[in-house]
Amino acid sequence: MAVTGKDTQLRALGRYVLSWVWFLPPLLAVSPFHLSGGEIVVICLGWFAVWAILSRFHPQQQFWHDAWAGTRLVTSAPLSR
Repeated sequence: MAVTGKDTQLRALGRYVLSWVWFLPPLLAVSPFHLSGGEIVVICLGWFAVWAILSRFHPQQQFWHDAWAGTRLVTSAPLSR
């Protein structure tokens, strides 16, 4: 399956930008405070867990940045030779 074209590239760029929702909220939340590295890691991991759990509330159980970008993860079996 080949997917090409300008629309596809723009969609991929949009998905990339939206995927930063995994990282930016916790990093912005901790930036005004002088936290240790361990505290920052705990806050980031907590956010990652919350964000992953939120995908369960999507009707197709997609990650929200995929739904917003109009993309989805697809599993495919390897081609047999």
